[in-house]
Amino acid sequence: MTKPNILKCYQNRTDDSYCALSPSCKGWGCRFLTTVIEDIPETGDEKAKLFVQVYREAKQKGVLECPAYRSLFIDEVLENINVSNCHV
Repeated sequence: MTKPNILKCYQNRTDDSYCALSPSCKGWGCRFLTTVIEDIPETGDEKAKLFVQVYREAKQKGVLECPAYRSLFIDEVLENINVSNCHV
């Protein structure tokens, strides 16, 4: 069952930028995900640990139930982390 805040957010969604952390930062692909990157992960292990941390937050908050959210967003952030001006 979808959590009410996730469902309401999805219903209010107008486009992809609605889900962004801020106008200039996509973040993890959902405004509810607030995991902070303290150190830029460099190794595959470090990226995997960060992925698990963000995925766990998404699951706990019900974000994975949102029709607009894809866990691939986490992979995209991790792949582009060194070229991004936005660090969540």
